[in-house]
Amino acid sequence: MWWRAVAIFFLGFATPALAQNSTEPHAIESLLQSQDLTVLTDVKHGVRERIAFFSSPELFEAMKRAGVRHLAIEMPRVLGRQAMGIATEADVEAFAQDIIRSDRWHFLDPDNPGEEAATTQRRVATALGRQVLLSKKLGINPIFYDFNNPLGGFTTFNDPVYRCLAELDDVTWVRYGLDGKITKAERDAAIMRERFSHDDELAEFIENEVRAKGGGKLVVVPGYAHAAIPGGLSDRLEARLRTKAAVVAVFRDSQEDKAFHDFLWQQSRLLSINLSRPPHFYYSIADDTLRKDEAPGRYVALDGSVDRITPAVCFQLAHID
Repeated sequence: MWWRAVAIFFLGFATPALAQNSTEPHAIESLLQSQDLTVLTDVKHGVRERIAFFSSPELFEAMKRAGVRHLAIEMPRVLGRQAMGIATEADVEAFAQDIIRSDRWHFLDPDNPGEEAATTQRRVATALGRQVLLSKKLGINPIFYDFNNPLGGFTTFNDPVYRCLAELDDVTWVRYGLDGKITKAERDAAIMRERFSHDDELAEFIENEVRAKGGGKLVVVPGYAHAAIPGGLSDRLEARLRTKAAVVAVFRDSQEDKAFHDFLWQQSRLLSINLSRPPHFYYSIADDTLRKDEAPGRYVALDGSVDRITPAVCFQLAHID
């Protein structure tokens, strides 16, 4: 189902434990050395190898050697506050158990959809805890930001279709939904666009946390769309921190890299968003290779915003300035 693909791509949380035979991220370390703001993007949430990479001792030690002072992790803030009590591996296990018992958080593995839910939950929850443990051990300041609340705690509605839906009462919404005047696909796409529209508030939160702890090098781990979309998290952090971001698409292997353009085309159409801007670098975990886009342009076909359709019932409200 399309909404499942969207959830996998955009709604995951930053990540779990590296396979024992993984290579050290030497190529990433050289980039971290040269940048004050590095954005390591999760191109498809829930993939085991990326989960492992983002919570690996090798990556954290590379960040430490490169002088990284802050790591912004995509994690529900309520979990972030709980995770700050982690001091040992036993605490990581207890943290994972708490998440599983709460039954509030549900993580998906797009490559293994038939896997037992408990296995996926443990993998992701353990990784979240391990990221915090490694950060604290190495003196890196963890910052938690949350894209996963449908409203994000925001007080304004920026996407015009979402604004329309938010102002419908429950009875009206049910009637319109049953009549097919507003489909679930249209509603889910509007919810995601609304989340993206508040990236500046999230950038402000990250900026404040960085400045409160003395500034310095920052690494951010968001879903890919937040880095690629115009006016998204990368753009906002660049403006706020007055430095250029190096945006890296982090792939499991070369095969995932080759399929990436087709995947983005699908997502840009599903959500009617603009994903036409490529990253600055492409990194493969499997063979530790980092390649730079020497002449970045635009992937015109990945701009789904030009095909956005406003449901008729929302048309008048959606065009009010």
